[in-house]
Amino acid sequence: MSRKKQSFLVKNWGYLLLVLAIVFWASRDIGPGMALIAFLFTGAWMLVGVPVWCGAETRKGLSCRKNSYGLLLGCSYNQHRWQKLQDLFNVKRIREAFAGWFTGPQNRIAVCGLALSVLGTFVTLTQFLMALK
Repeated sequence: MSRKKQSFLVKNWGYLLLVLAIVFWASRDIGPGMALIAFLFTGAWMLVGVPVWCGAETRKGLSCRKNSYGLLLGCSYNQHRWQKLQDLFNVKRIREAFAGWFTGPQNRIAVCGLALSVLGTFVTLTQFLMALK
């Protein structure tokens, strides 16, 4: 199956997993272990798998609008991939690295999903560790 003909659900399965993780967390019957695993997978998917715009800075100083996968990865241009990864480790350019995360509606939704998954991971990890005591 070509990428263009993939269904919406196949491309965006991480959002469904985020909803399931919240349901797992709210349900006391399942326990925090399944919610923790679901939140971890969702966070990883947001970083490397969610379909978003690239957001890397172009030569004209604008944000790249090509499609990419994941908030950390760039588009098909090798320079954009390296630029986004290098900016995360350069103290002077860290602001520009995160500015690309807010370039469009898809990116903003992905960042909110990432924030929810990180928050959910910490909450369920705390619950999981408390259950072990």
